[in-house]
Amino acid sequence: MEVEKGLFYINSTDMATYGCFLWEENAGDHTNYDSLLKPPKMKEYTSVSYRELDGEELPDTLLPCYEARDITLKMAIVADTRTKWYAYYNTVIAMLKSGWLTIRLPEIDRVMKVYMKEYTKYSQLTLLKNTGQQIAGFTVTLREPKPFSNGN
Repeated sequence: MEVEKGLFYINSTDMATYGCFLWEENAGDHTNYDSLLKPPKMKEYTSVSYRELDGEELPDTLLPCYEARDITLKMAIVADTRTKWYAYYNTVIAMLKSGWLTIRLPEIDRVMKVYMKEYTKYSQLTLLKNTGQQIAGFTVTLREPKPFSNGN
């Protein structure tokens, strides 16, 4: 299995360099893109509720803004040997915990400034029958404090 290049970048590094890609557990799933493309929750508007008036009062001009959001991504790493897989895995984990991350996905024209929040799942290392390669996946939750800021 060869990881397609140019689809998934972290801090300007093409993750295919480390055999890393976004994966789905089942054919036909699209949980990664669901998480990436789902709009964040809107912030509530500040309102005033007077006892002597019906309803509530809001400003004449409403400025819609998003709340911070979490993005959950399923990532996998593939390598020709178990030793190489562990080296790739350790490099990717170190990159994820390094602070601010710029995630870029050219296919959907999306750039996000995020940080690692937590590692939520790991799937055991497996041998691919046809190629002899090692592969395993893991799930991470990233925090985007300013959604759709386009990495700024």
